[in-house]
Amino acid sequence: MPITAEENRLLTEVEGDAPMGVLMRENYWIPFARAAGFKAGGPPQRITVLGKDYAVFRAQDGRVGFFDEACPHRGVSLVLARNEGCAIRCIFHGWKIDVSGKLLEAPSQPFGAEEFAAGVKIRAYPVREAGQLLWVWLGEAAEPAFPNLPFFGLPEENLWMTQSFSDCNWLQGVEATIDSVHIGNLHRSWLQVRSQVVGGNSSLALADTLPPRYEVEPAKYGMRAAALRQMSDGGDYLRVTEYFMPFVSLVPASQNSEGVIFITMPISNSRHKVFFGRWADDRPMEPEDGGTIGTGNFDPDNYAPLAGGRAANWGQDRAAMDNGHFSGFVKNLLEEDIVVQVSMGPVVDRTKEQLSAGDVAIVRARRMLLQAIDDFKTGILPPGSALAGDPEVRRPIDTIVPPGQSWRDSAEALLAAE
Repeated sequence: MPITAEENRLLTEVEGDAPMGVLMRENYWIPFARAAGFKAGGPPQRITVLGKDYAVFRAQDGRVGFFDEACPHRGVSLVLARNEGCAIRCIFHGWKIDVSGKLLEAPSQPFGAEEFAAGVKIRAYPVREAGQLLWVWLGEAAEPAFPNLPFFGLPEENLWMTQSFSDCNWLQGVEATIDSVHIGNLHRSWLQVRSQVVGGNSSLALADTLPPRYEVEPAKYGMRAAALRQMSDGGDYLRVTEYFMPFVSLVPASQNSEGVIFITMPISNSRHKVFFGRWADDRPMEPEDGGTIGTGNFDPDNYAPLAGGRAANWGQDRAAMDNGHFSGFVKNLLEEDIVVQVSMGPVVDRTKEQLSAGDVAIVRARRMLLQAIDDFKTGILPPGSALAGDPEVRRPIDTIVPPGQSWRDSAEALLAAE
């Protein structure tokens, strides 16, 4: 059923003291950038998370410093600062701050400089590097357990990761990642290309031709969404997406040793960053997996930019559609996802939706997020909260369930065989 205007506000607003932003900040490690985008000794960069600006730099020794953007002295942007070894120096009065947030030098203090520096409070936010991404802890509690996702710890060549920017609310991005219905429609042309390249994989053809029914169940980290497409022999084509609240969706590829990663990081109420990647447990992963989900020409730090705005239909290629491309967005698969999300507007009005049976997982995810806001206010930790430890996040599944067999039994058998 459609949600109310107040529920829509609670789900979408993340800036300042908005309940959803507080929930995210106080419970989850937040991915904020590709690790490769920060070079040792390179200039500080401005990173905006949940509507707030930060200054981030990588020291010569590889550690990452993450501070509020304003210098604690007079509020000058630390993005303008010099990177000096394992510290940054504000260009205004020369205050020098190391990676840990310790004030090393305060040239503006002519006497008792050491005692003065010791009394200056600067918050340095803990940063971890995993899965080719940088993650930050912004919560008030002490640094908690760090999650262990299925694509962490792999050889570097078994994973590729990109980032893109989407001019719409974060939830529009998340909802697309747990919606299996659109795969055979929006991504039809890329599915056909991939099916040909990987040898006519039958499961991809099934995603293109069969509508799914959903079965959704809660998990300690969020939600499992099983999309089942009934086959002519009575069996089911099964795709299980794992949603690790509130940012991460792990989507099945066409082989169970592989997975697709969608991570949605709220920049503001009306913009988000999406990390999109693929991994394989047992083999090197070529960029874009051999061109099966994109043209192969891309910037990993701006993987799916849209060509123009609403007036230009975001660069849709109608000639390509006339020549057989379904969507007319021909750069890569993620471009198709981002354009449909952006076309809804900066923050979609969900009170006007007319939902169908294919929206079961989306409805459940919304209710789970709303419940998490209410629970956290009363001291109950939400699913996947880092404060509760490290729940085991399962890998996504793509398989054929034989006639008469439970999809859960098939899924458990595959996971047990790993």
